[in-house]
Amino acid sequence: MSLFEMNSIKMGIAMIPDSKTLQAIVNLQQQVSVICPLQPTLAEDINLPHMTLLQGRFSHIAAVRELIYDLQKYLQQIYLKQPEAFNFHQLKCIYKAPGWYFLQPNPDTIGHQAHQICFNALKNIMVLLECDRQKNMSGYTTSETSNYKQYGYRYIEQDFCPHFTLGQTLNRSASGKIDLWMQSTQQINIKGRFERITLYKVGDFGSHSQSLMDLKIGV
Repeated sequence: MSLFEMNSIKMGIAMIPDSKTLQAIVNLQQQVSVICPLQPTLAEDINLPHMTLLQGRFSHIAAVRELIYDLQKYLQQIYLKQPEAFNFHQLKCIYKAPGWYFLQPNPDTIGHQAHQICFNALKNIMVLLECDRQKNMSGYTTSETSNYKQYGYRYIEQDFCPHFTLGQTLNRSASGKIDLWMQSTQQINIKGRFERITLYKVGDFGSHSQSLMDLKIGV
């Protein structure tokens, strides 16, 4: 049975930056992990740094594949008119309960649009399994909890948060040094641009564990 036939697996749709930016984020996590270990361990071949547009389980995989091609066409059209919309010039490190550290692109002008396209196309085929219903949602806001209970993903519409996941610490009490580092290094000297979109199999800690589709955007 192929992955596309396994409707029960959790999948994500993501925007992927250029190779230089991927390596810079991997290197940054390695530096931070000396202060406080973060999971999952990022790399360019597995657990790929990415900006998730939507994540969940889908009852009709063909519709997901069609959406990926439609999204590619849409982003290509935007790129031809406004290539700068795919650039980000700085990343800001932020904390998100429970135990997550994110790198937030600033500015972001394309992620919200791309998320909305994905959600509008797929919201009616998003399904939850019993394991999803048992998830610990401590640290979620009221609306994020509602999102997860309905769709299996906390960052929907007004709660969508464009970000690269730097990692999660399972020992929040040990991450005080990261907080001090964040206070002194609010702007991370990483810049780049988005070059690809992927449909991926979600691994541990929401990781980009395996690309199922990988399409280029831009030139």
